[in-house]
Amino acid sequence: MITKTNKNSNAMRQTVKVFSYLLLLTSCLFTSCAEDANEWAVDQNYARLYRTTHFEIEKSMATSVVLKFNGVAEATKYVFEFSLDSMQFANIVRTEEVKADTLTPYSAGKTAVQTEYLKLFEDLYGTTRYSARVKAINERTGSESGWYGLSFMTPAEQIFTSVTPGITDVNLRWLADKSVSDIKIGQLSGKDTTWIQSISVTAGMQQAGETTIADLTPGTNYVAQILNNGFLRGTWKFRTLGSAVGQTIEVNPGDDLLTLLTEATDETVTLIFTGGQEYDIENQLRIPENAVNVYFAGKTVNGQKPVLNMTKGLRLTGNKGNICFQSVIIDDKMGEAYWFNPDKNNVDTYSFQGCEIRNIPRTLVYVNNDNVTFRQILIDNCIVYNVGTSGYGMINIGKNTTVMETISITNSTLCEIGDQTMDLRCQIDLFKFDRCIFCNYTTKLQKWIRADNKRAPKEAQVTNSIFCGPNGGQKMNAGYNDYSGWLEFSGCYLTSDFPEDARPFTNAMHLSISTDELFADPQNLDFHLKDGVVFKGKGQAGDPRWW
Repeated sequence: MITKTNKNSNAMRQTVKVFSYLLLLTSCLFTSCAEDANEWAVDQNYARLYRTTHFEIEKSMATSVVLKFNGVAEATKYVFEFSLDSMQFANIVRTEEVKADTLTPYSAGKTAVQTEYLKLFEDLYGTTRYSARVKAINERTGSESGWYGLSFMTPAEQIFTSVTPGITDVNLRWLADKSVSDIKIGQLSGKDTTWIQSISVTAGMQQAGETTIADLTPGTNYVAQILNNGFLRGTWKFRTLGSAVGQTIEVNPGDDLLTLLTEATDETVTLIFTGGQEYDIENQLRIPENAVNVYFAGKTVNGQKPVLNMTKGLRLTGNKGNICFQSVIIDDKMGEAYWFNPDKNNVDTYSFQGCEIRNIPRTLVYVNNDNVTFRQILIDNCIVYNVGTSGYGMINIGKNTTVMETISITNSTLCEIGDQTMDLRCQIDLFKFDRCIFCNYTTKLQKWIRADNKRAPKEAQVTNSIFCGPNGGQKMNAGYNDYSGWLEFSGCYLTSDFPEDARPFTNAMHLSISTDELFADPQNLDFHLKDGVVFKGKGQAGDPRWW
């Protein structure tokens, strides 16, 4: 049998051999290329870490800021810079380095890039524009990331602790550990400010944290600013006592106030009482018709206010504009039950500013006559103690024909108030109670406020206040009836020993600590917070005099 060779088959085998050889050669070439793929020269200008993926303001305060940022892989430290400009970084005032291993994650991620950190920076200035930026560094290799920047404005700082106006002066106090260089006093007129005094702070003033500025005008609106080398550290608006117009009379102990007012030559009169002295006003003081605006102004001396022992109370003849008690101590000595009981008078403003009011058996203000019109009753920056313990409450307006715009009680401490804080059965536009402390230890109060349901205030604001004390063991209702439709207590706090009754203080926050645990010595009218106490409302709720 003869076998024939297939030429096509031989050709095919030759083609396969050639193709296999080419594949082998190509494979070798690719392998060689792969081995040399990363053997490129590195430009050191680009041998750096990635910058953080996120950088933002978590919280900005007057003298500090909390910055939030994400970590950087292989970073051993972070550098932060602060500049007094907007993203130019031409005026760098602060540089801080933070080691990566000293940071505690705010939110831990699986990788450094996913991990968030918070960093607090203190000792900033208030009301100041800052730029901040951050970069990461690997100290072992020397590689760095690029900068990531942002800009922010700190809110206003407030280092003033108290501003006590007098008649022609003002006492300023501030935090003595805060560096200051000068104080400015400006006179306010509408939206305009005219700067009238600039005082350099001496070493003695700085150490004491206090000074008194003289040569001011009575009854005038001012603003005080305290600065450190141009940086604003505090602002406070105030009004000097008395009136800028009318007649001013210095009162001596033993003077007859009725005679002084009757013989006054102007319808506006400022009576000046001197601190550290007591004035016994034995007869009921009825302000005569010719005196339309009367200011009872106390001149504080060595921290002491004058004491007016007005045991027969106050009455009016004729209609009045402003009847104002300022920076005096009013002591009724449990004498006149209804301390102020107007007849058929119209009164624009009846006010107490910076006063102590004490020992009134029934009411500070009692209106039980028809057709009495008040525009305002104002109590601000006062301490009211032992009032209404024989009934009727602190303010009692029992006639529904009485018309009133505003009752405002602010920045004050009320202790041992009987029956109710107020009995309002009149037409009233606004009732305001803000930044106050209400505390009864021995006095029993069944309801905090009483109002005629048909004549409830058009608007009621009860805010930023603290209700405390055991109330003589008596449970207390927020109102005589259910007033939850118009009265609520948002931003207010109740201590654990405050005995709330069935009609609750709607939306008030309940504390887990008692009055004695919260305050230094509340039974002796010291409502400073105890050292170490954590209170969410610190610096916001309660009478600011205790902050």
